[in-house]
Amino acid sequence: MKCTINKISHRNIKLILLGLTVGLSSCKKVFNVDQPGGVLTTSALWGSPDYIKDYVNNFYTILPSFNRNEEVSAEAFSGGNGGNALNIFLTGKYNSATGYPDLVWDWANVRSLNNFFANIGGSQSALSSTDYQTLRGQAYFFRAYLYYRMVKVLGGVPIITTVQDPTADPNSLLVKRNTSLECFDFISAQLDTAISLLPTTWGSSDIGRITKGAAMAVKGEALLLKASPLFCTTPNSQYWTDAYTAMLAAKTELDADGYGLYSDNTLKTTENMWYDKTGAAREMVLYLRFNYPQKTNGFQQSQRPLSETSGAAGGCDPTWEMVKEYPMSNGMDIIDPASGYDSTEFWKNRDPRFYTAIVYNGARYDFADVSPRVEWIFSGIGGNDAYKISPNYNITGFYCRKEIDTTLGSTVWNHQAFDWPIIRYAEVLLNLAETANETGHSADAKNYIIQIRQRSKIDPGAGDYGLATGVGSDYQATLNAVMKEREIEFAYEGKRFWDLRRRRMFSVLNNYGTLHAYGPYLNKTAASTQYGVDVTQSNSGIASQLSDIIVNPPSGLDKDAFLKNITNFVYEPIDASSNNQINIPATYYFGPINPANILQNANLEQNMGWDNGTFNPVIQ
Repeated sequence: MKCTINKISHRNIKLILLGLTVGLSSCKKVFNVDQPGGVLTTSALWGSPDYIKDYVNNFYTILPSFNRNEEVSAEAFSGGNGGNALNIFLTGKYNSATGYPDLVWDWANVRSLNNFFANIGGSQSALSSTDYQTLRGQAYFFRAYLYYRMVKVLGGVPIITTVQDPTADPNSLLVKRNTSLECFDFISAQLDTAISLLPTTWGSSDIGRITKGAAMAVKGEALLLKASPLFCTTPNSQYWTDAYTAMLAAKTELDADGYGLYSDNTLKTTENMWYDKTGAAREMVLYLRFNYPQKTNGFQQSQRPLSETSGAAGGCDPTWEMVKEYPMSNGMDIIDPASGYDSTEFWKNRDPRFYTAIVYNGARYDFADVSPRVEWIFSGIGGNDAYKISPNYNITGFYCRKEIDTTLGSTVWNHQAFDWPIIRYAEVLLNLAETANETGHSADAKNYIIQIRQRSKIDPGAGDYGLATGVGSDYQATLNAVMKEREIEFAYEGKRFWDLRRRRMFSVLNNYGTLHAYGPYLNKTAASTQYGVDVTQSNSGIASQLSDIIVNPPSGLDKDAFLKNITNFVYEPIDASSNNQINIPATYYFGPINPANILQNANLEQNMGWDNGTFNPVIQ
């Protein structure tokens, strides 16, 4: 079988996608195939194995990609383009028409999935028994996953499992929302069916398709969300037990299928993983594949320093708040007096993952077209990469190097084709750790955290890898450790916002007050008198001389002391306006349905807290 998950081409076949019939009056391209004569009949479609496979291939567009939400999680500032005001989500200025991060309201795909189930039974004779099983398994997974994405933001939504007739009585089509609990039960049941039908592995031509283990991991994640404080403000021990059981089963299956933590046994494992697609497949439980030149991702254009890209800058600049979150190489938090943290050399002896994600002033940041290369963010001296040279450029004093293909130079950056992980094996471990801690297995939770710290090359110390006293025995200490490990391990992978939301921890962001930069300025006097730098030359000449000292250091030079002595850091708010305070209200824990959709279906209730809504997404 030849699969075209990333590209299905040629003639359009349009199906009427009424969905919820809340006014979806336009058509959507469901899939494209070659059809001699230009007309594809229903019987021809459902009688052709190739067409049916193409139909299912199109459901892979339901998977999200590069939905990092780094600004609403305070991991980075991504304003750029002439402004540096804080995100309106952080400052509590949303309204119901603004949207919500990763809001999904996709009844077109619901209808397409229902159409598949309405017709696939009649196609059984045209398909091999294996294809009939695996095609249905993928469709069951995607119907569950699509509902999961909608419920994740909104809570309960209408459960529709049949193809609605657009000629029926309109009143019969204006469906109401199901409860959140009913939706979670539906998602779980759909995934159970998918799990029973999906293979543990696929052949080489089908790498990237949904596996049994992936469906089990999603089921565990969905049940974790169901049990979480977001949906259960009153704890429900049975829900946590269900989530723990599902996550443990997922790990057991994935282990048997050859999944595990990727490691190349270096300090740069979490950087090299992005380059090593074959090796990293071991960790990629659920992911979206990219491949140059068929399918590339250009999100990193503004994340790269302007000297190594074109036409964009100021995207995903790490905040000082996030930079401080990384522990030390001994695993201890920087606020621990025994950690060895020195605020005047904040970049020194940090968790190895710090260096694979954060680019600080004076760090080596080589690219294919410039190597060796030192990243100077000095205001003025750093050229177009400099801190606050304009509102379009660097805003925080840092760059993010995670998910950046440094083998691509400044003219071919748009060739980047890193795969996007939706669920890594590391997340399976930490999901399991969270559910274990909630069900009285805190010692097991500690062990799962340690596995990730071992892979990251944190110093083991006495065997605790820097974990605080009480981790593995005390519930709150263990929960804190799980959340911190998630924050660091999945930095800039789109997890932090959802973690804070799931645990109802927006107070963490509110307590920041506002977000800050830690901008570097060159101390010319120290550079000249202590290190012999000719500060009378051009800015580019000064930068070149400084780079030479880093790349070819004189005998006995302490590079950390050098950077410390020649730099004056300025701690200042990213947004200097009078309304820069982070103030995320409790109503933002759930997103709103767009008022336009409610106008189309009067039976849809708005969520409480938005537009006088009456629907309560909370289970208990």
